[in-house]
Amino acid sequence: MRILLAAPSYGVHGGIEAFVMALADWLARSTSHEVRVCFKIVGGRVSRDLQASLESLKLECRFARRGSAEILRNIRWCDILHANNCPPDIVLPAKLLRKPVILTIHNWYRGRRGLRNRLWLLCNRIADRRLYNSRFVWGTWEPGEPRRGSELMPTVSHLPQLTVPVEVRKGFCFVARLIENKGLDFLLKAYVAADIDKSQWPLVIAGDGPLRAQLESYLRCQQPAGIEYRGFVSASDKDRLIAGSRWLVAPANTREDMGLTPIEARSVSVPSIVTRDGGLPESAGPSALLCRPADWQELRARLEEAARMPDREYRERAMQAHASLQGYLRPLADYATLYSQLA
Repeated sequence: MRILLAAPSYGVHGGIEAFVMALADWLARSTSHEVRVCFKIVGGRVSRDLQASLESLKLECRFARRGSAEILRNIRWCDILHANNCPPDIVLPAKLLRKPVILTIHNWYRGRRGLRNRLWLLCNRIADRRLYNSRFVWGTWEPGEPRRGSELMPTVSHLPQLTVPVEVRKGFCFVARLIENKGLDFLLKAYVAADIDKSQWPLVIAGDGPLRAQLESYLRCQQPAGIEYRGFVSASDKDRLIAGSRWLVAPANTREDMGLTPIEARSVSVPSIVTRDGGLPESAGPSALLCRPADWQELRARLEEAARMPDREYRERAMQAHASLQGYLRPLADYATLYSQLA
C-alpha cells in the first residue's frame, strides 16, 4: 500500500515536521508499505536542518508549493492520504480522486469567519478519519457530540529517554520559542518575586525567537538572581536540560493546542507547572501543578509550592508523571491499523 504523509511546513524542523518524520520512519522500518513524505512549503526555503534530518532517516520526500502540480502528482501516487490539519489544496483533490483521507489536526478551530476557515471546516467534515491531538482541539472542531470517524491521538515524535536521579535535579526550566503569549514575561515576574532560594532553585531558559533581544536586554540591565539564558539548544542539550530540572514550567496564555514539552518532561519523570490554557493540562498530566493563564501571582505561588514540596511528594509526582503517559499516548502501530481499515 502506498501511503502519502502530507504536511504544511515553513521549511524548518518544527513540531509537525518532527511528527511526520517519526511516523514515516516507523512505517518504513516496521511495515511493508511504501511511504512518501510531501512537505508543502508555505513560506521561506527548506533549511539545512530539515534536509539533514530527512537524509539521516533515508525518507523519500517531495517538496511542493501551495496549489502546485507536484501536490497533485503525489496524491495520484498514493493509496492512502494522511494529511496534517485541513489543507483544501490537498484534501479536495484527494477526495475528487476517491482517495481515502486521514487528517491529523494539530490546531484549534478559529471559527467560521472567512473563506479559509470555512474551507478548512469543509475539509474536516469530508475526511474519512479525523485524529485530534488534544481534547481541547477536538472540542473546538466538534463542540457537540463527537462525529463518527473522530478520535483522540496526541502527536509526538521521538521522546527523550535520559533519566536523572531526583537528588541531582535542580531548579526550573522553560523551553519554548520566544514569542508572545508563551508566558515568559509572567514567568520572569513570578520568579523574581518568588520567596525561594534562587541559588538552589535556578531558572534556566532555552529557546530562540522574536523576543530574544528583549529577554537579553532585560537580563543584562536587571541582572536578576538565579536566571540563566542558554539561547537555542540542540535536541540532545534540550533533553539533558529537561531531565536535569526538578520542574518544567510552561505558562502559556495562547490557547495552546497541545504542548509537547510537558510530554517530553513526563517521559523522563519530570513534572510540570502549567497554566490552564488549551491542551496544556492534558499534556502535563495528573502530576502537574496548575495556575490561571496570565496570573503571575498565582504562578509565583506554584513556584514556591514546588520549591517547598516534601521530597516524598515530589518523588511520587515524578513517578506519576511518567507512569500516566501509558494511558495517554498511543503507539505508532495504531496508524498502520487505521490505514488497513481504510484500504
